[in-house]
Amino acid sequence: MRPPYIIIGMHRSGTSFLAKVLERSGIFMGVIKDHNFEAMHFLSVNQQVMWAAKQDWLHPGVPKKEHWTSFKADTLYAEHFRLNGRWAKFKQCLRREDWGWKDPRNTFTLDMWLELFPGAKVIHLKRDTESVVKSLQKRNERKGEVFAEELRDAEFCAELHQKYLQQASSYADKLGDHFLELDYAELCALNPTSIKSLENFTGKKIAKHLKALVNA
Repeated sequence: MRPPYIIIGMHRSGTSFLAKVLERSGIFMGVIKDHNFEAMHFLSVNQQVMWAAKQDWLHPGVPKKEHWTSFKADTLYAEHFRLNGRWAKFKQCLRREDWGWKDPRNTFTLDMWLELFPGAKVIHLKRDTESVVKSLQKRNERKGEVFAEELRDAEFCAELHQKYLQQASSYADKLGDHFLELDYAELCALNPTSIKSLENFTGKKIAKHLKALVNA
């Protein structure tokens, strides 16, 4: 299997948008995804690992190795593509399809994923704090979304955003050219430098798919 692309960054920072752009560009983001474009099996693993460490996305931290998942890389890969049987797995291996997933919790569980998938490429999408706070609070009051009393406090939201930013940026030196940091506003503005950086990082033609989503 090819190493995956892993999207990290704070909730409401545009990671769903980026995941849609990547999938349209030829990087498969999972058969079963939720309304936030998160592959459900990776989301579930992240939740279980953080819960085992007495954490969650609202109260994040880096789980210790003792809390990491026991799933094997090939099992998770097969679930991502919903591969049933040896023949299906064999054919998928021959295709060597580019793949990946997004989940803001990856920001804190990334060391676990890097051990399971050496060579993974990580994209950190950031957004300004004011926009993140407004989006968090708006979603928090939306019917059908999970409600959290803490998110009514703008200061709490801003501090939470800083935790995600600091943790995400901490991987830059470790990962070197396997790490790319992008700004959501610049992508939405179709900034040529940002587009070129993403195309060089992924080896995909991104521009037309990005433009289509921005103009949708």
